[in-house]
Amino acid sequence: MITTKAASTTVKLAEIMRPVPVVLDHHTCRQTLRTMFEHPESKCLVLCNTAEKPVGLLMSEKFYLVATGRLGTDTFYREPAMKLAHKHPLIVDIACEPHTVLAMALDRNPIHRNDSIIVTDCGKLAGVLYVSDLLAFRS
Repeated sequence: MITTKAASTTVKLAEIMRPVPVVLDHHTCRQTLRTMFEHPESKCLVLCNTAEKPVGLLMSEKFYLVATGRLGTDTFYREPAMKLAHKHPLIVDIACEPHTVLAMALDRNPIHRNDSIIVTDCGKLAGVLYVSDLLAFRS
């Protein structure tokens, strides 16, 4: 029996994606910050509508910088989280090939190049990928 190394090392997005905390798109920054504190291991948070469709991405570090900035905390807490979210993040289907997703991720604007990648399954949130996850499996 002959096997090829390429066939045995094929990685699917479902195998490397990570779970991600979710906040509904109408939640406030206070609610979002609370969710982030409940999931300190996560680099990001995905905003979804009530149909579980991703509509925005908040990277934790960027969000914390705004949260601890000069704005009054009362004003910040009442703001909708969607106002601070990246409204056009990279969203890919779970069936996409990892090398294709990596190419799309590296082709983004440098400001967003290391942002998490949202993975969907039939349009609903399935999880996220970090660019480092994809780079680890690059041939």
